[in-house]
Amino acid sequence: MRAIFRAAAIAAVLTLGGLSSAWAAGRIIVVNGNLPGIGFNDPTPAAPIGGNPGTTLGEQRMNVFQFAADTWTAVLNPSVDIYVWARFVPLAANVLGSAGPISVSRGFPGAEYPELWYHEALANHLRGSDSVPHDPTFLPNAADTANPSDEISARFSTNSAFYLGLDNNEESVAGTNDLLVVVLHEMGHGLGFSNLVNEANGTQFLGFGDLYSQYTLDVVTNQNWNGMTDAERAASALNLRKVSWTGIHVKEDVPKVLLPGEPFLRANSPAGLGTFIFGTASFGAPLTAAGVTGAVVLGDDGLADPATTNGCTPLVNNVAGKIVLLDRGVCTFAIKVKNAQDAGATAVVVADNVAGGPPPGLSGVDPTIVIPSGRVTLADGDTLKANIAAGLNVTLGLDTSILAGTDRVKKLMLLATFDPVQLGSSISHFDGVAFRNQLMEPAINPDLTASVTPPEDLTTSFFTDIGWYSDADGVPDGSDSCISSDIRPTVILGRCDSHTTNTVMTDGCSVSDRLDECTGLRFDRYLACVAKKADDLARKKIITRRNEVNILFCAIQKKPHH
Repeated sequence: MRAIFRAAAIAAVLTLGGLSSAWAAGRIIVVNGNLPGIGFNDPTPAAPIGGNPGTTLGEQRMNVFQFAADTWTAVLNPSVDIYVWARFVPLAANVLGSAGPISVSRGFPGAEYPELWYHEALANHLRGSDSVPHDPTFLPNAADTANPSDEISARFSTNSAFYLGLDNNEESVAGTNDLLVVVLHEMGHGLGFSNLVNEANGTQFLGFGDLYSQYTLDVVTNQNWNGMTDAERAASALNLRKVSWTGIHVKEDVPKVLLPGEPFLRANSPAGLGTFIFGTASFGAPLTAAGVTGAVVLGDDGLADPATTNGCTPLVNNVAGKIVLLDRGVCTFAIKVKNAQDAGATAVVVADNVAGGPPPGLSGVDPTIVIPSGRVTLADGDTLKANIAAGLNVTLGLDTSILAGTDRVKKLMLLATFDPVQLGSSISHFDGVAFRNQLMEPAINPDLTASVTPPEDLTTSFFTDIGWYSDADGVPDGSDSCISSDIRPTVILGRCDSHTTNTVMTDGCSVSDRLDECTGLRFDRYLACVAKKADDLARKKIITRRNEVNILFCAIQKKPHH
């Protein structure tokens, strides 16, 4: 069957905090969805900045969007035009933007999983045509309704301070977030980086699974999200740092991108408390494998506002040489840590003041802070406080036995899990513990650039998994080891046809792909390589012994003549 569903309610939310396609005929096009005088049409004068030549606020915004669209066009090479209905509107506090598919499809020609929902941009790319051609007569409207004939709906905050340069230099303008990175992120959601599940209750979109969920795995239950019940999906969404992405291309590229070192807080005494998830600070000394070890003391600033443990004024108790535990609230994290440092603390742990996990890091800037710090959950903070009198001693450090951003069961790339669920963020992002920081984490980090490919970023690897570079060999791209396979009917080496059937194997590689691995070697080594691979294929009965002889004959014909 073929089904198309159109609704603008599917979105992923971002909060503050070389491959080529078989086709290459389309572009990602930004459509101005703002009314006159606002958003992209804001006439406020603006000086050119960071390579952005625009002279009004609206023009600079559009230049950033077009730069992001051109970046994704160059990376994905869509087969047809993809339209992004974009606008600037007031959004909730701390929300920078949101985006998602205006429509989704299933059962269309070219779908590797015909029973699953695909974001419309990817569906159109795979089918090679637009299911509903762009309607240029649809105009911006006061109701902020997206053009139903477009593929992606995107909204960005007029309440946020954005850096509008094209050079990722947002740190040159204090208090801003890099709009280019935010737009790349949100377009990523619309292009396929999000599921269609309500994580709060586990229900699927109109009762069918989706492509993203096909590669979403709970590593404790070893269940794929499309194979779960609603209750199982809802429970899995709360399984902190136990839900991962199984696509083979992200898995293969993880070691090229991520660095060793997951932050932790380990209780050394009293015995049996174990290890706690720890969110590190954006300021101060970084954690190390050696770590910082010490006795823990509860900080006291003498002011009940609402407690004396906020650390918002100079500490009045003796914390010299100790790791100080403080409570979140009243003042910035940087102020708390600086007050503890001034009192002689060796490190700071901030306990959250609202329930939930995993604990985010500590945001802020203060170049005078030289000690490490970070955050634990409200529940873990209560546990630590309850054990201070018993002689609590902890170590804050990095576990370098694991790549930051991978799970501890299958070593796959973690997806973001939160307790309680954060609709629009849960699962439809990489986990924020990843380092290097990734474009598709739930929060924007200042070290991100416009690169969406390894060794900086895994987003293109993800898009390889979901089929943007499909070679139509019948093997789903998330488990296809040979993207852009040679799928000609017979094995041809140079100009010589071996008349051997070019079988595509279960890993997505054809016989020709395996033999092509020998290309580039010196001729004698090339022959030896082809001979070994042909023998191996014959032993596995993928080709016959007669085929093996024919392949070797063709390989010999490639000998260079002088």
